Parts: sequence; C-alpha cells; structure tokens
Amino acid sequence: MGADVPARIVVPQVLEEDALQLEGQRLPLIGLDGPTPDRSVLWVPSLRAIVGGIPVVAGEHVWMADTQTPQSHADWLQTLQRLQALKPKVVVPGHYAPGAALDASALRFTADYIRAFDAETAKARDSAALVKAMQARYPKLAGVESLALSAKVAKGEMQWP
Repeated sequence: MGADVPARIVVPQVLEEDALQLEGQRLPLIGLDGPTPDRSVLWVPSLRAIVGGIPVVAGEHVWMADTQTPQSHADWLQTLQRLQALKPKVVVPGHYAPGAALDASALRFTADYIRAFDAETAKARDSAALVKAMQARYPKLAGVESLALSAKVAKGEMQWP
C-alpha cells in the first residue's frame, strides 16, 4: 500500500441499538427488526431520505441470486412497502446506475422488478430464456451480468452460496 497505508486502524464496533446518532440527530436503521436484518437502510427523518442498503436498486438489473425462495422475495417486498410508507423525498439506492433518479421511484422499480423476475422465472424453461424475457421487459438496464448469474441460480443451473 505504500503511502496509502492508514495512519490509524479503526475497528468497527457492534451496533447495540437500532439507530445511529449524528450531529444530534437520531437516524433509525429500518429493517433490523424484520425478517431480513441484512437488508436494512438508514432513514434520515429531517431530510425524508432513505440511504443505502441492498434492498433498493435503480437503473440496473437487480441482484436476485441471494434471495432464492418465494419467502425471501415476499420479505423483500414487505421491506420495500415499509420504506414506501415513510414517503421519502430522497432515496439513495444501495446499487444504482449513473443518472438514475434518487427518489421513491427506486422503491417501486425494485418491487416491480422482483415481481417480474418471479413471473418470468415461472415461465422460462432455462436461464437463457429468463434472461431474454427480463431483457425484453427492461431493455435499457445496466448490469446484465447480474441478471445472467441470478437467472442461472433461479433456474437451478448454478449453486450460489
């Protein structure tokens, strides 16, 4: 690393609350109390902003390989509903393509994508057919590699951790 070696190593501490404190503001972590705490986001009430987290995507194919069951998709959709209920003005997705809107449309996009992926998975004979169907629905999205791998996992052609 040479000159880029950190001067001080910071060891992360275990979070023992469901919120962070920053400049006198309490910033709740939404989702820690749900069925998928690994899919939590930070809520900034003063800005009506959702920040980060992997449950929200914009402008690219959604990584579906980590959620392989109908229940995991139902849980994800429930988390997105919970986030929509906050009526955010700003949404900074955990993954997004350059130029994607940073607003609540990302929540709707992600939910719609999950439902579309499930519908097309049920109809597709194999991963190639699933990729083709999803590209027909979303022809301009970035991240085709994510779609291809997710399709292989969904169709049982590949194991994913």
